[in-house]
Amino acid sequence: MNPFKKRPWLWVVVAFILLIAAWTTLITISVKNQPEMVEIDAGP
Repeated sequence: MNPFKKRPWLWVVVAFILLIAAWTTLITISVKNQPEMVEIDAGP
């Protein structure tokens, strides 16, 4: 028996879990690969 046929709302739960996993992966990668800090001269 397929649990997704009896409970179609499980697709929504699975989609949100995948979405959260994707965002977590992107944020983790971006934090580990931050650009180098550049000093900006304020001028005279």
